[in-house]
Amino acid sequence: SAGGASTTAAESVAPAASTPAASSPSPESGETGGGQSMADACQIVIASFGDVVSTSQAMDTSDPQGTLAAFTALSEKVQGEFSRITNEEIAPLAQKAGAQLDEYAAFLEGFTADPARASEFGAQVTALQESFTQAGTACQG
Repeated sequence: SAGGASTTAAESVAPAASTPAASSPSPESGETGGGQSMADACQIVIASFGDVVSTSQAMDTSDPQGTLAAFTALSEKVQGEFSRITNEEIAPLAQKAGAQLDEYAAFLEGFTADPARASEFGAQVTALQESFTQAGTACQG
């Protein structure tokens, strides 16, 4: 059923593109294409980034399995949220940030199995931050 859920999430992107962004009366909704305003797309990015920050702050280095489980769940949630982004400018950046979050979760899994990989931790965190910063910068205009 997990495979079906991710397929459903991916397929839901196409119909969403033709749905007008009724929740946002801003003039941006007509300028960006894809049927979703930049503001609506950015709300999803900002909320997801907030989730990443709060999960990062709650990390317990004495519980690597718990941290791994938290980031794995977060990665799945963010991918689901980002699959709703259809704005042509923000969607590629959101997908890049989502992929980087997946890489970070995979790194944590490897780190849990081999703590000697601790030297890679800083680079992983930096890459994750940069990917979300790029999406955030695009959202600021």
